[in-house]
Formats: sequence, structure tokens, C-alpha cells
Amino acid sequence: MSMRIKAEGDVWRAELAEENGERVVVFFCQSTDQRPYRVVRLDPDRYSASDPPEEVQEEELRDLFEASRSMGIPRDYPTYSR
Repeated sequence: MSMRIKAEGDVWRAELAEENGERVVVFFCQSTDQRPYRVVRLDPDRYSASDPPEEVQEEELRDLFEASRSMGIPRDYPTYSR
């Protein structure tokens, strides 16, 4: 997954990653380097490893962004489960 959305007045790139065996989405701000990246943990019951991440629709990507939190302590990731 490498998709872009506009949110909070900036352009963000979303990338799927794995952290300690869990799938997460990391949002990187593309329009300024003054913003910290944001992260949200994917609910394993909703997103299995076989799900094609390219199928995430823009609305769902926005929901993931809204559920994300500025990067702080890695174990403190919020979880997105709709």
C-alpha cells in the first residue's frame, strides 16, 4: 500500500508496515517535514495477511487517518476496527 490523501491541510502518504507481528498503517506528511508521522494498528480480525492492501478505498483510508495518532511510544498505537 502506498496511497496519498489530503487531510488536515496537508498531503499524507500511507504505507502498510509490520511491527512486532502486527500490521500497522503509517502516514507520512508529504507537504511539510514539520509534522510527525502518524500510525494506527490494523485489527487482525478485519485485515488478514491475505487482504490485498491496494483495495483500501479513500473513505476507509481517511477513517484510518482519523483513528491514527502522532507517533509516540510504539506500543501505544491505536487500533482501527470499524
